[in-house]
Amino acid sequence: MKIASCRRGLCIAAAGLLLGGVLGVRAFASGYEFDGVGARSVARGGAVIADVNDWTAIYWNPAGLVNAASKEAGLELRAGKMYTKDGNSFNVLGMNPFDKTRVTSGFVLGSLGVVIPLDADNAIAAGAYSPLLQGADFKDTAPADLFVNALDYKSNVLTGVFNVSYSRRLDEKFTAGLGVNAIYGSLTSDSTINWGPGLVLIPGMAAMANTTQKNKSDANGYGFEGVGGLDYKINDAWKAGFVVRTGARIVLKGDEKVYVNGAFAQKSDFEYPVHHPATSGLGVAWQASQDLKVTCDIAQAWWKGFSSARTYDTPGGLLNSNGNTYHWLNSTKFRLGALKKLSDKYEVMGGYAFDTWAIDRHSIDFSTAIDVPMHRFSAAVTRKWAAVDATLGALAGSGRRTAAGVDYSLKGWYVMGEVKYRF
Repeated sequence: MKIASCRRGLCIAAAGLLLGGVLGVRAFASGYEFDGVGARSVARGGAVIADVNDWTAIYWNPAGLVNAASKEAGLELRAGKMYTKDGNSFNVLGMNPFDKTRVTSGFVLGSLGVVIPLDADNAIAAGAYSPLLQGADFKDTAPADLFVNALDYKSNVLTGVFNVSYSRRLDEKFTAGLGVNAIYGSLTSDSTINWGPGLVLIPGMAAMANTTQKNKSDANGYGFEGVGGLDYKINDAWKAGFVVRTGARIVLKGDEKVYVNGAFAQKSDFEYPVHHPATSGLGVAWQASQDLKVTCDIAQAWWKGFSSARTYDTPGGLLNSNGNTYHWLNSTKFRLGALKKLSDKYEVMGGYAFDTWAIDRHSIDFSTAIDVPMHRFSAAVTRKWAAVDATLGALAGSGRRTAAGVDYSLKGWYVMGEVKYRF
């Protein structure tokens, strides 16, 4: 989000909301792309559309659920840090009054699920994951500026997904799966800005000079999307898979309050319809030898059409409705992975993924996301017991982009662990 000019005061348009990748607990990926579910799958670069056969198929390809060998429950956690640079820093009224251009932040994400084979040809599953658990925390003064003295901006954005899926083996070569995602999204934001005496140079805003303005907003909403997948066994060495998600329209509803010099000034309910993008992916898996498997995927997120439009029930004064200012692109992700069986007890895996960006150059900012083309490398090891598989892995990534002469970069890492229990 950029803080855009209004007739009077500060217009806080909560950019991105469900999809906005900001500073605090963002898992680093370009195009707002989620790395996926399950440490074993993510460690293979996410290239598992044609080769997923456990509880994580609720995300990667529900057709793979029927290939689960037994009833299984899984839990995954990941934690790490990311380092962000915005050569413009935080924009206010289309200008860049702050010197702070780098931010370091930590994050934690998790997922869980269960798959239950009903018989040799049918399986059901359910699970939950958070593709977005993010926050922004930007605080700085503007020593060389006159129209703004200081800014303290905090926000938290959460998307939670609950999935139920069904998979069926159609014949010796084909399996199919269908699922439904219930999506919950919430946003809270709190910004305090101290306007400087130079604000009188901006027409219509002289009344806000030498004052402190505080905006607080809170909104949430629900939506549903369908998930479908196919798995095709070409021969004993090759498999192919396809998955598609329909996307959803989620209307966030909430209210925003404004305080000036500590005194309540204005309140309004608002709506923000969020375009949760449709996605599609195609993958192949090659059993190179008895102990080695190589996989490759290509996926797209259809972000085009995402809007920043926000409508207040009682606009005017310090809160005004705004039209769409975003012109996002569809993003593409390329994935490559390998799985090596060392023994009956140990497996190792590794992967690489590359993402293109989705956010147009006018929308890049500390309060939305530093959206860059990302290169990510990952690896993990799995230890197997009679009823339990434990996986420990790590991922590191980085990317850089120059837009309108401004340098943006993003890099980071996380460690991830997954435990699967067969019952």
